[in-house]
Amino acid sequence: MTSEQCPFCAIVAGDDPDVREVYRNEHVVAFFPTEPAVIGHVLVVPKRHMEDIWELEPEESAELSTAVLRLSSALRSALLPEGLNVIQSNGEAATQTVPHLHVHLVPRRSGDAMGPIWPPETDYSEASKDEALRRVRAAVQAAPPAARPELSPEDRRKHLDYIQAVVTRQSAASSSAKGWLLPVTTAAFGFALTQHLWPLALLGVIAVILFAYLDANYLRSEKAFRKLYNTVARAERMVPRFTLDPTDADEPPPKGTPEKTKWQKFKQAYVPERSVWRSWSIAPFYIAMLVLGVGVLIAAAITRPAPTSTHENLEPPPVTQTEVSTPSVHVPTSASVAPSP
Repeated sequence: MTSEQCPFCAIVAGDDPDVREVYRNEHVVAFFPTEPAVIGHVLVVPKRHMEDIWELEPEESAELSTAVLRLSSALRSALLPEGLNVIQSNGEAATQTVPHLHVHLVPRRSGDAMGPIWPPETDYSEASKDEALRRVRAAVQAAPPAARPELSPEDRRKHLDYIQAVVTRQSAASSSAKGWLLPVTTAAFGFALTQHLWPLALLGVIAVILFAYLDANYLRSEKAFRKLYNTVARAERMVPRFTLDPTDADEPPPKGTPEKTKWQKFKQAYVPERSVWRSWSIAPFYIAMLVLGVGVLIAAAITRPAPTSTHENLEPPPVTQTEVSTPSVHVPTSASVAPSP
C-alpha cells in the first residue's frame, strides 16, 4: 500500500474530517480508531509512512516512544483504567490490518469487551525453547548495535544556548542578592549603632541569613544547570530534546533503592548541599556579614545613650538686682544766686 492509499496517511495529512484526533506534534499523530476495542482506545502513528517496525529509524523510535509515554499517562489520568495494553503488531500473521506502523493503547478493566489476549497455556518442549534462545542470542550478538539518535549540531547548539541563558540568569540573580543586601545591612547596622537599638541590629542579622539562603539556592540551581549543560555538550547520556529540567542529568538510582521519604524530598528540593554553603561565593561573604552583624548587635546592646535633662534647662537664669549710685547734683535756685556787680 502506498502513502496515497493509506488511511492513516490521510489522517496525518488532515484529509479525514471525521477522525477523532487526540494529539499531534511534528513526529506523530494520535487518534481514536473508528471501531475501538474499548472506550479510550488510542492509535499512535508516526507521520512518515512505514509499514512495520523494521522500517523505523532510531530517532523516530525515540519520538514515538515519548508520545506513547505521554498518552499513556493522559489515559490513566482521564479514564482511571485498571490496566493498559500497549500493542504493536507487524504483518498479517500478527493481526496488522493497516500497513502503516501504529501502536495501540488500550485502557483495560476487568470483564471488558476485549477479553484475554494470550492463550491460557502452551506445551512447547524445553528443547525447542532452548534452541530458540540459542538462535536469538546469536542473532543479537551478530547484529550491529542500534544507532543512537543524535541531535543535529544546530539543535545541540540551540539547546546549549537555552541552558546557558538559565545559568546566566542564576548568576545575575546571585549578584543582585548581594547588591541588595549591602545597603540594607549598612543602613540597619549604622542606625543601630548610632541610636543604640539592638533589635534593629538583630533584624539586620536575620536579613543576612535570609539572603544567604536565597543566594545559596541560586548557586545550587546554577550548578545543576551547569551539570545539564555538560551532559548535553558531551552527549554523555540521552536526555529529552531541549529539556530544561536539571534532574535529567542525574544518574538513575540503582534498582532496589527505597523510595525517598517526604523529609528527604523536601531537603533535596529546598536545602542546599554542604558543598554549596562552603563555596567561595557563599561562605566567606556571608560569614563576614554575620560576624559584623553580631558585633553590631553586641555593641548596641551593651552601650546606652547619655542621659539628657529636659526640665532643668527650661527655667530662665535668676536675675541679680544691683543698686547703681549716682552723684547728686545741687542746682542753685534764684534766691541763692548772688547778683553780679
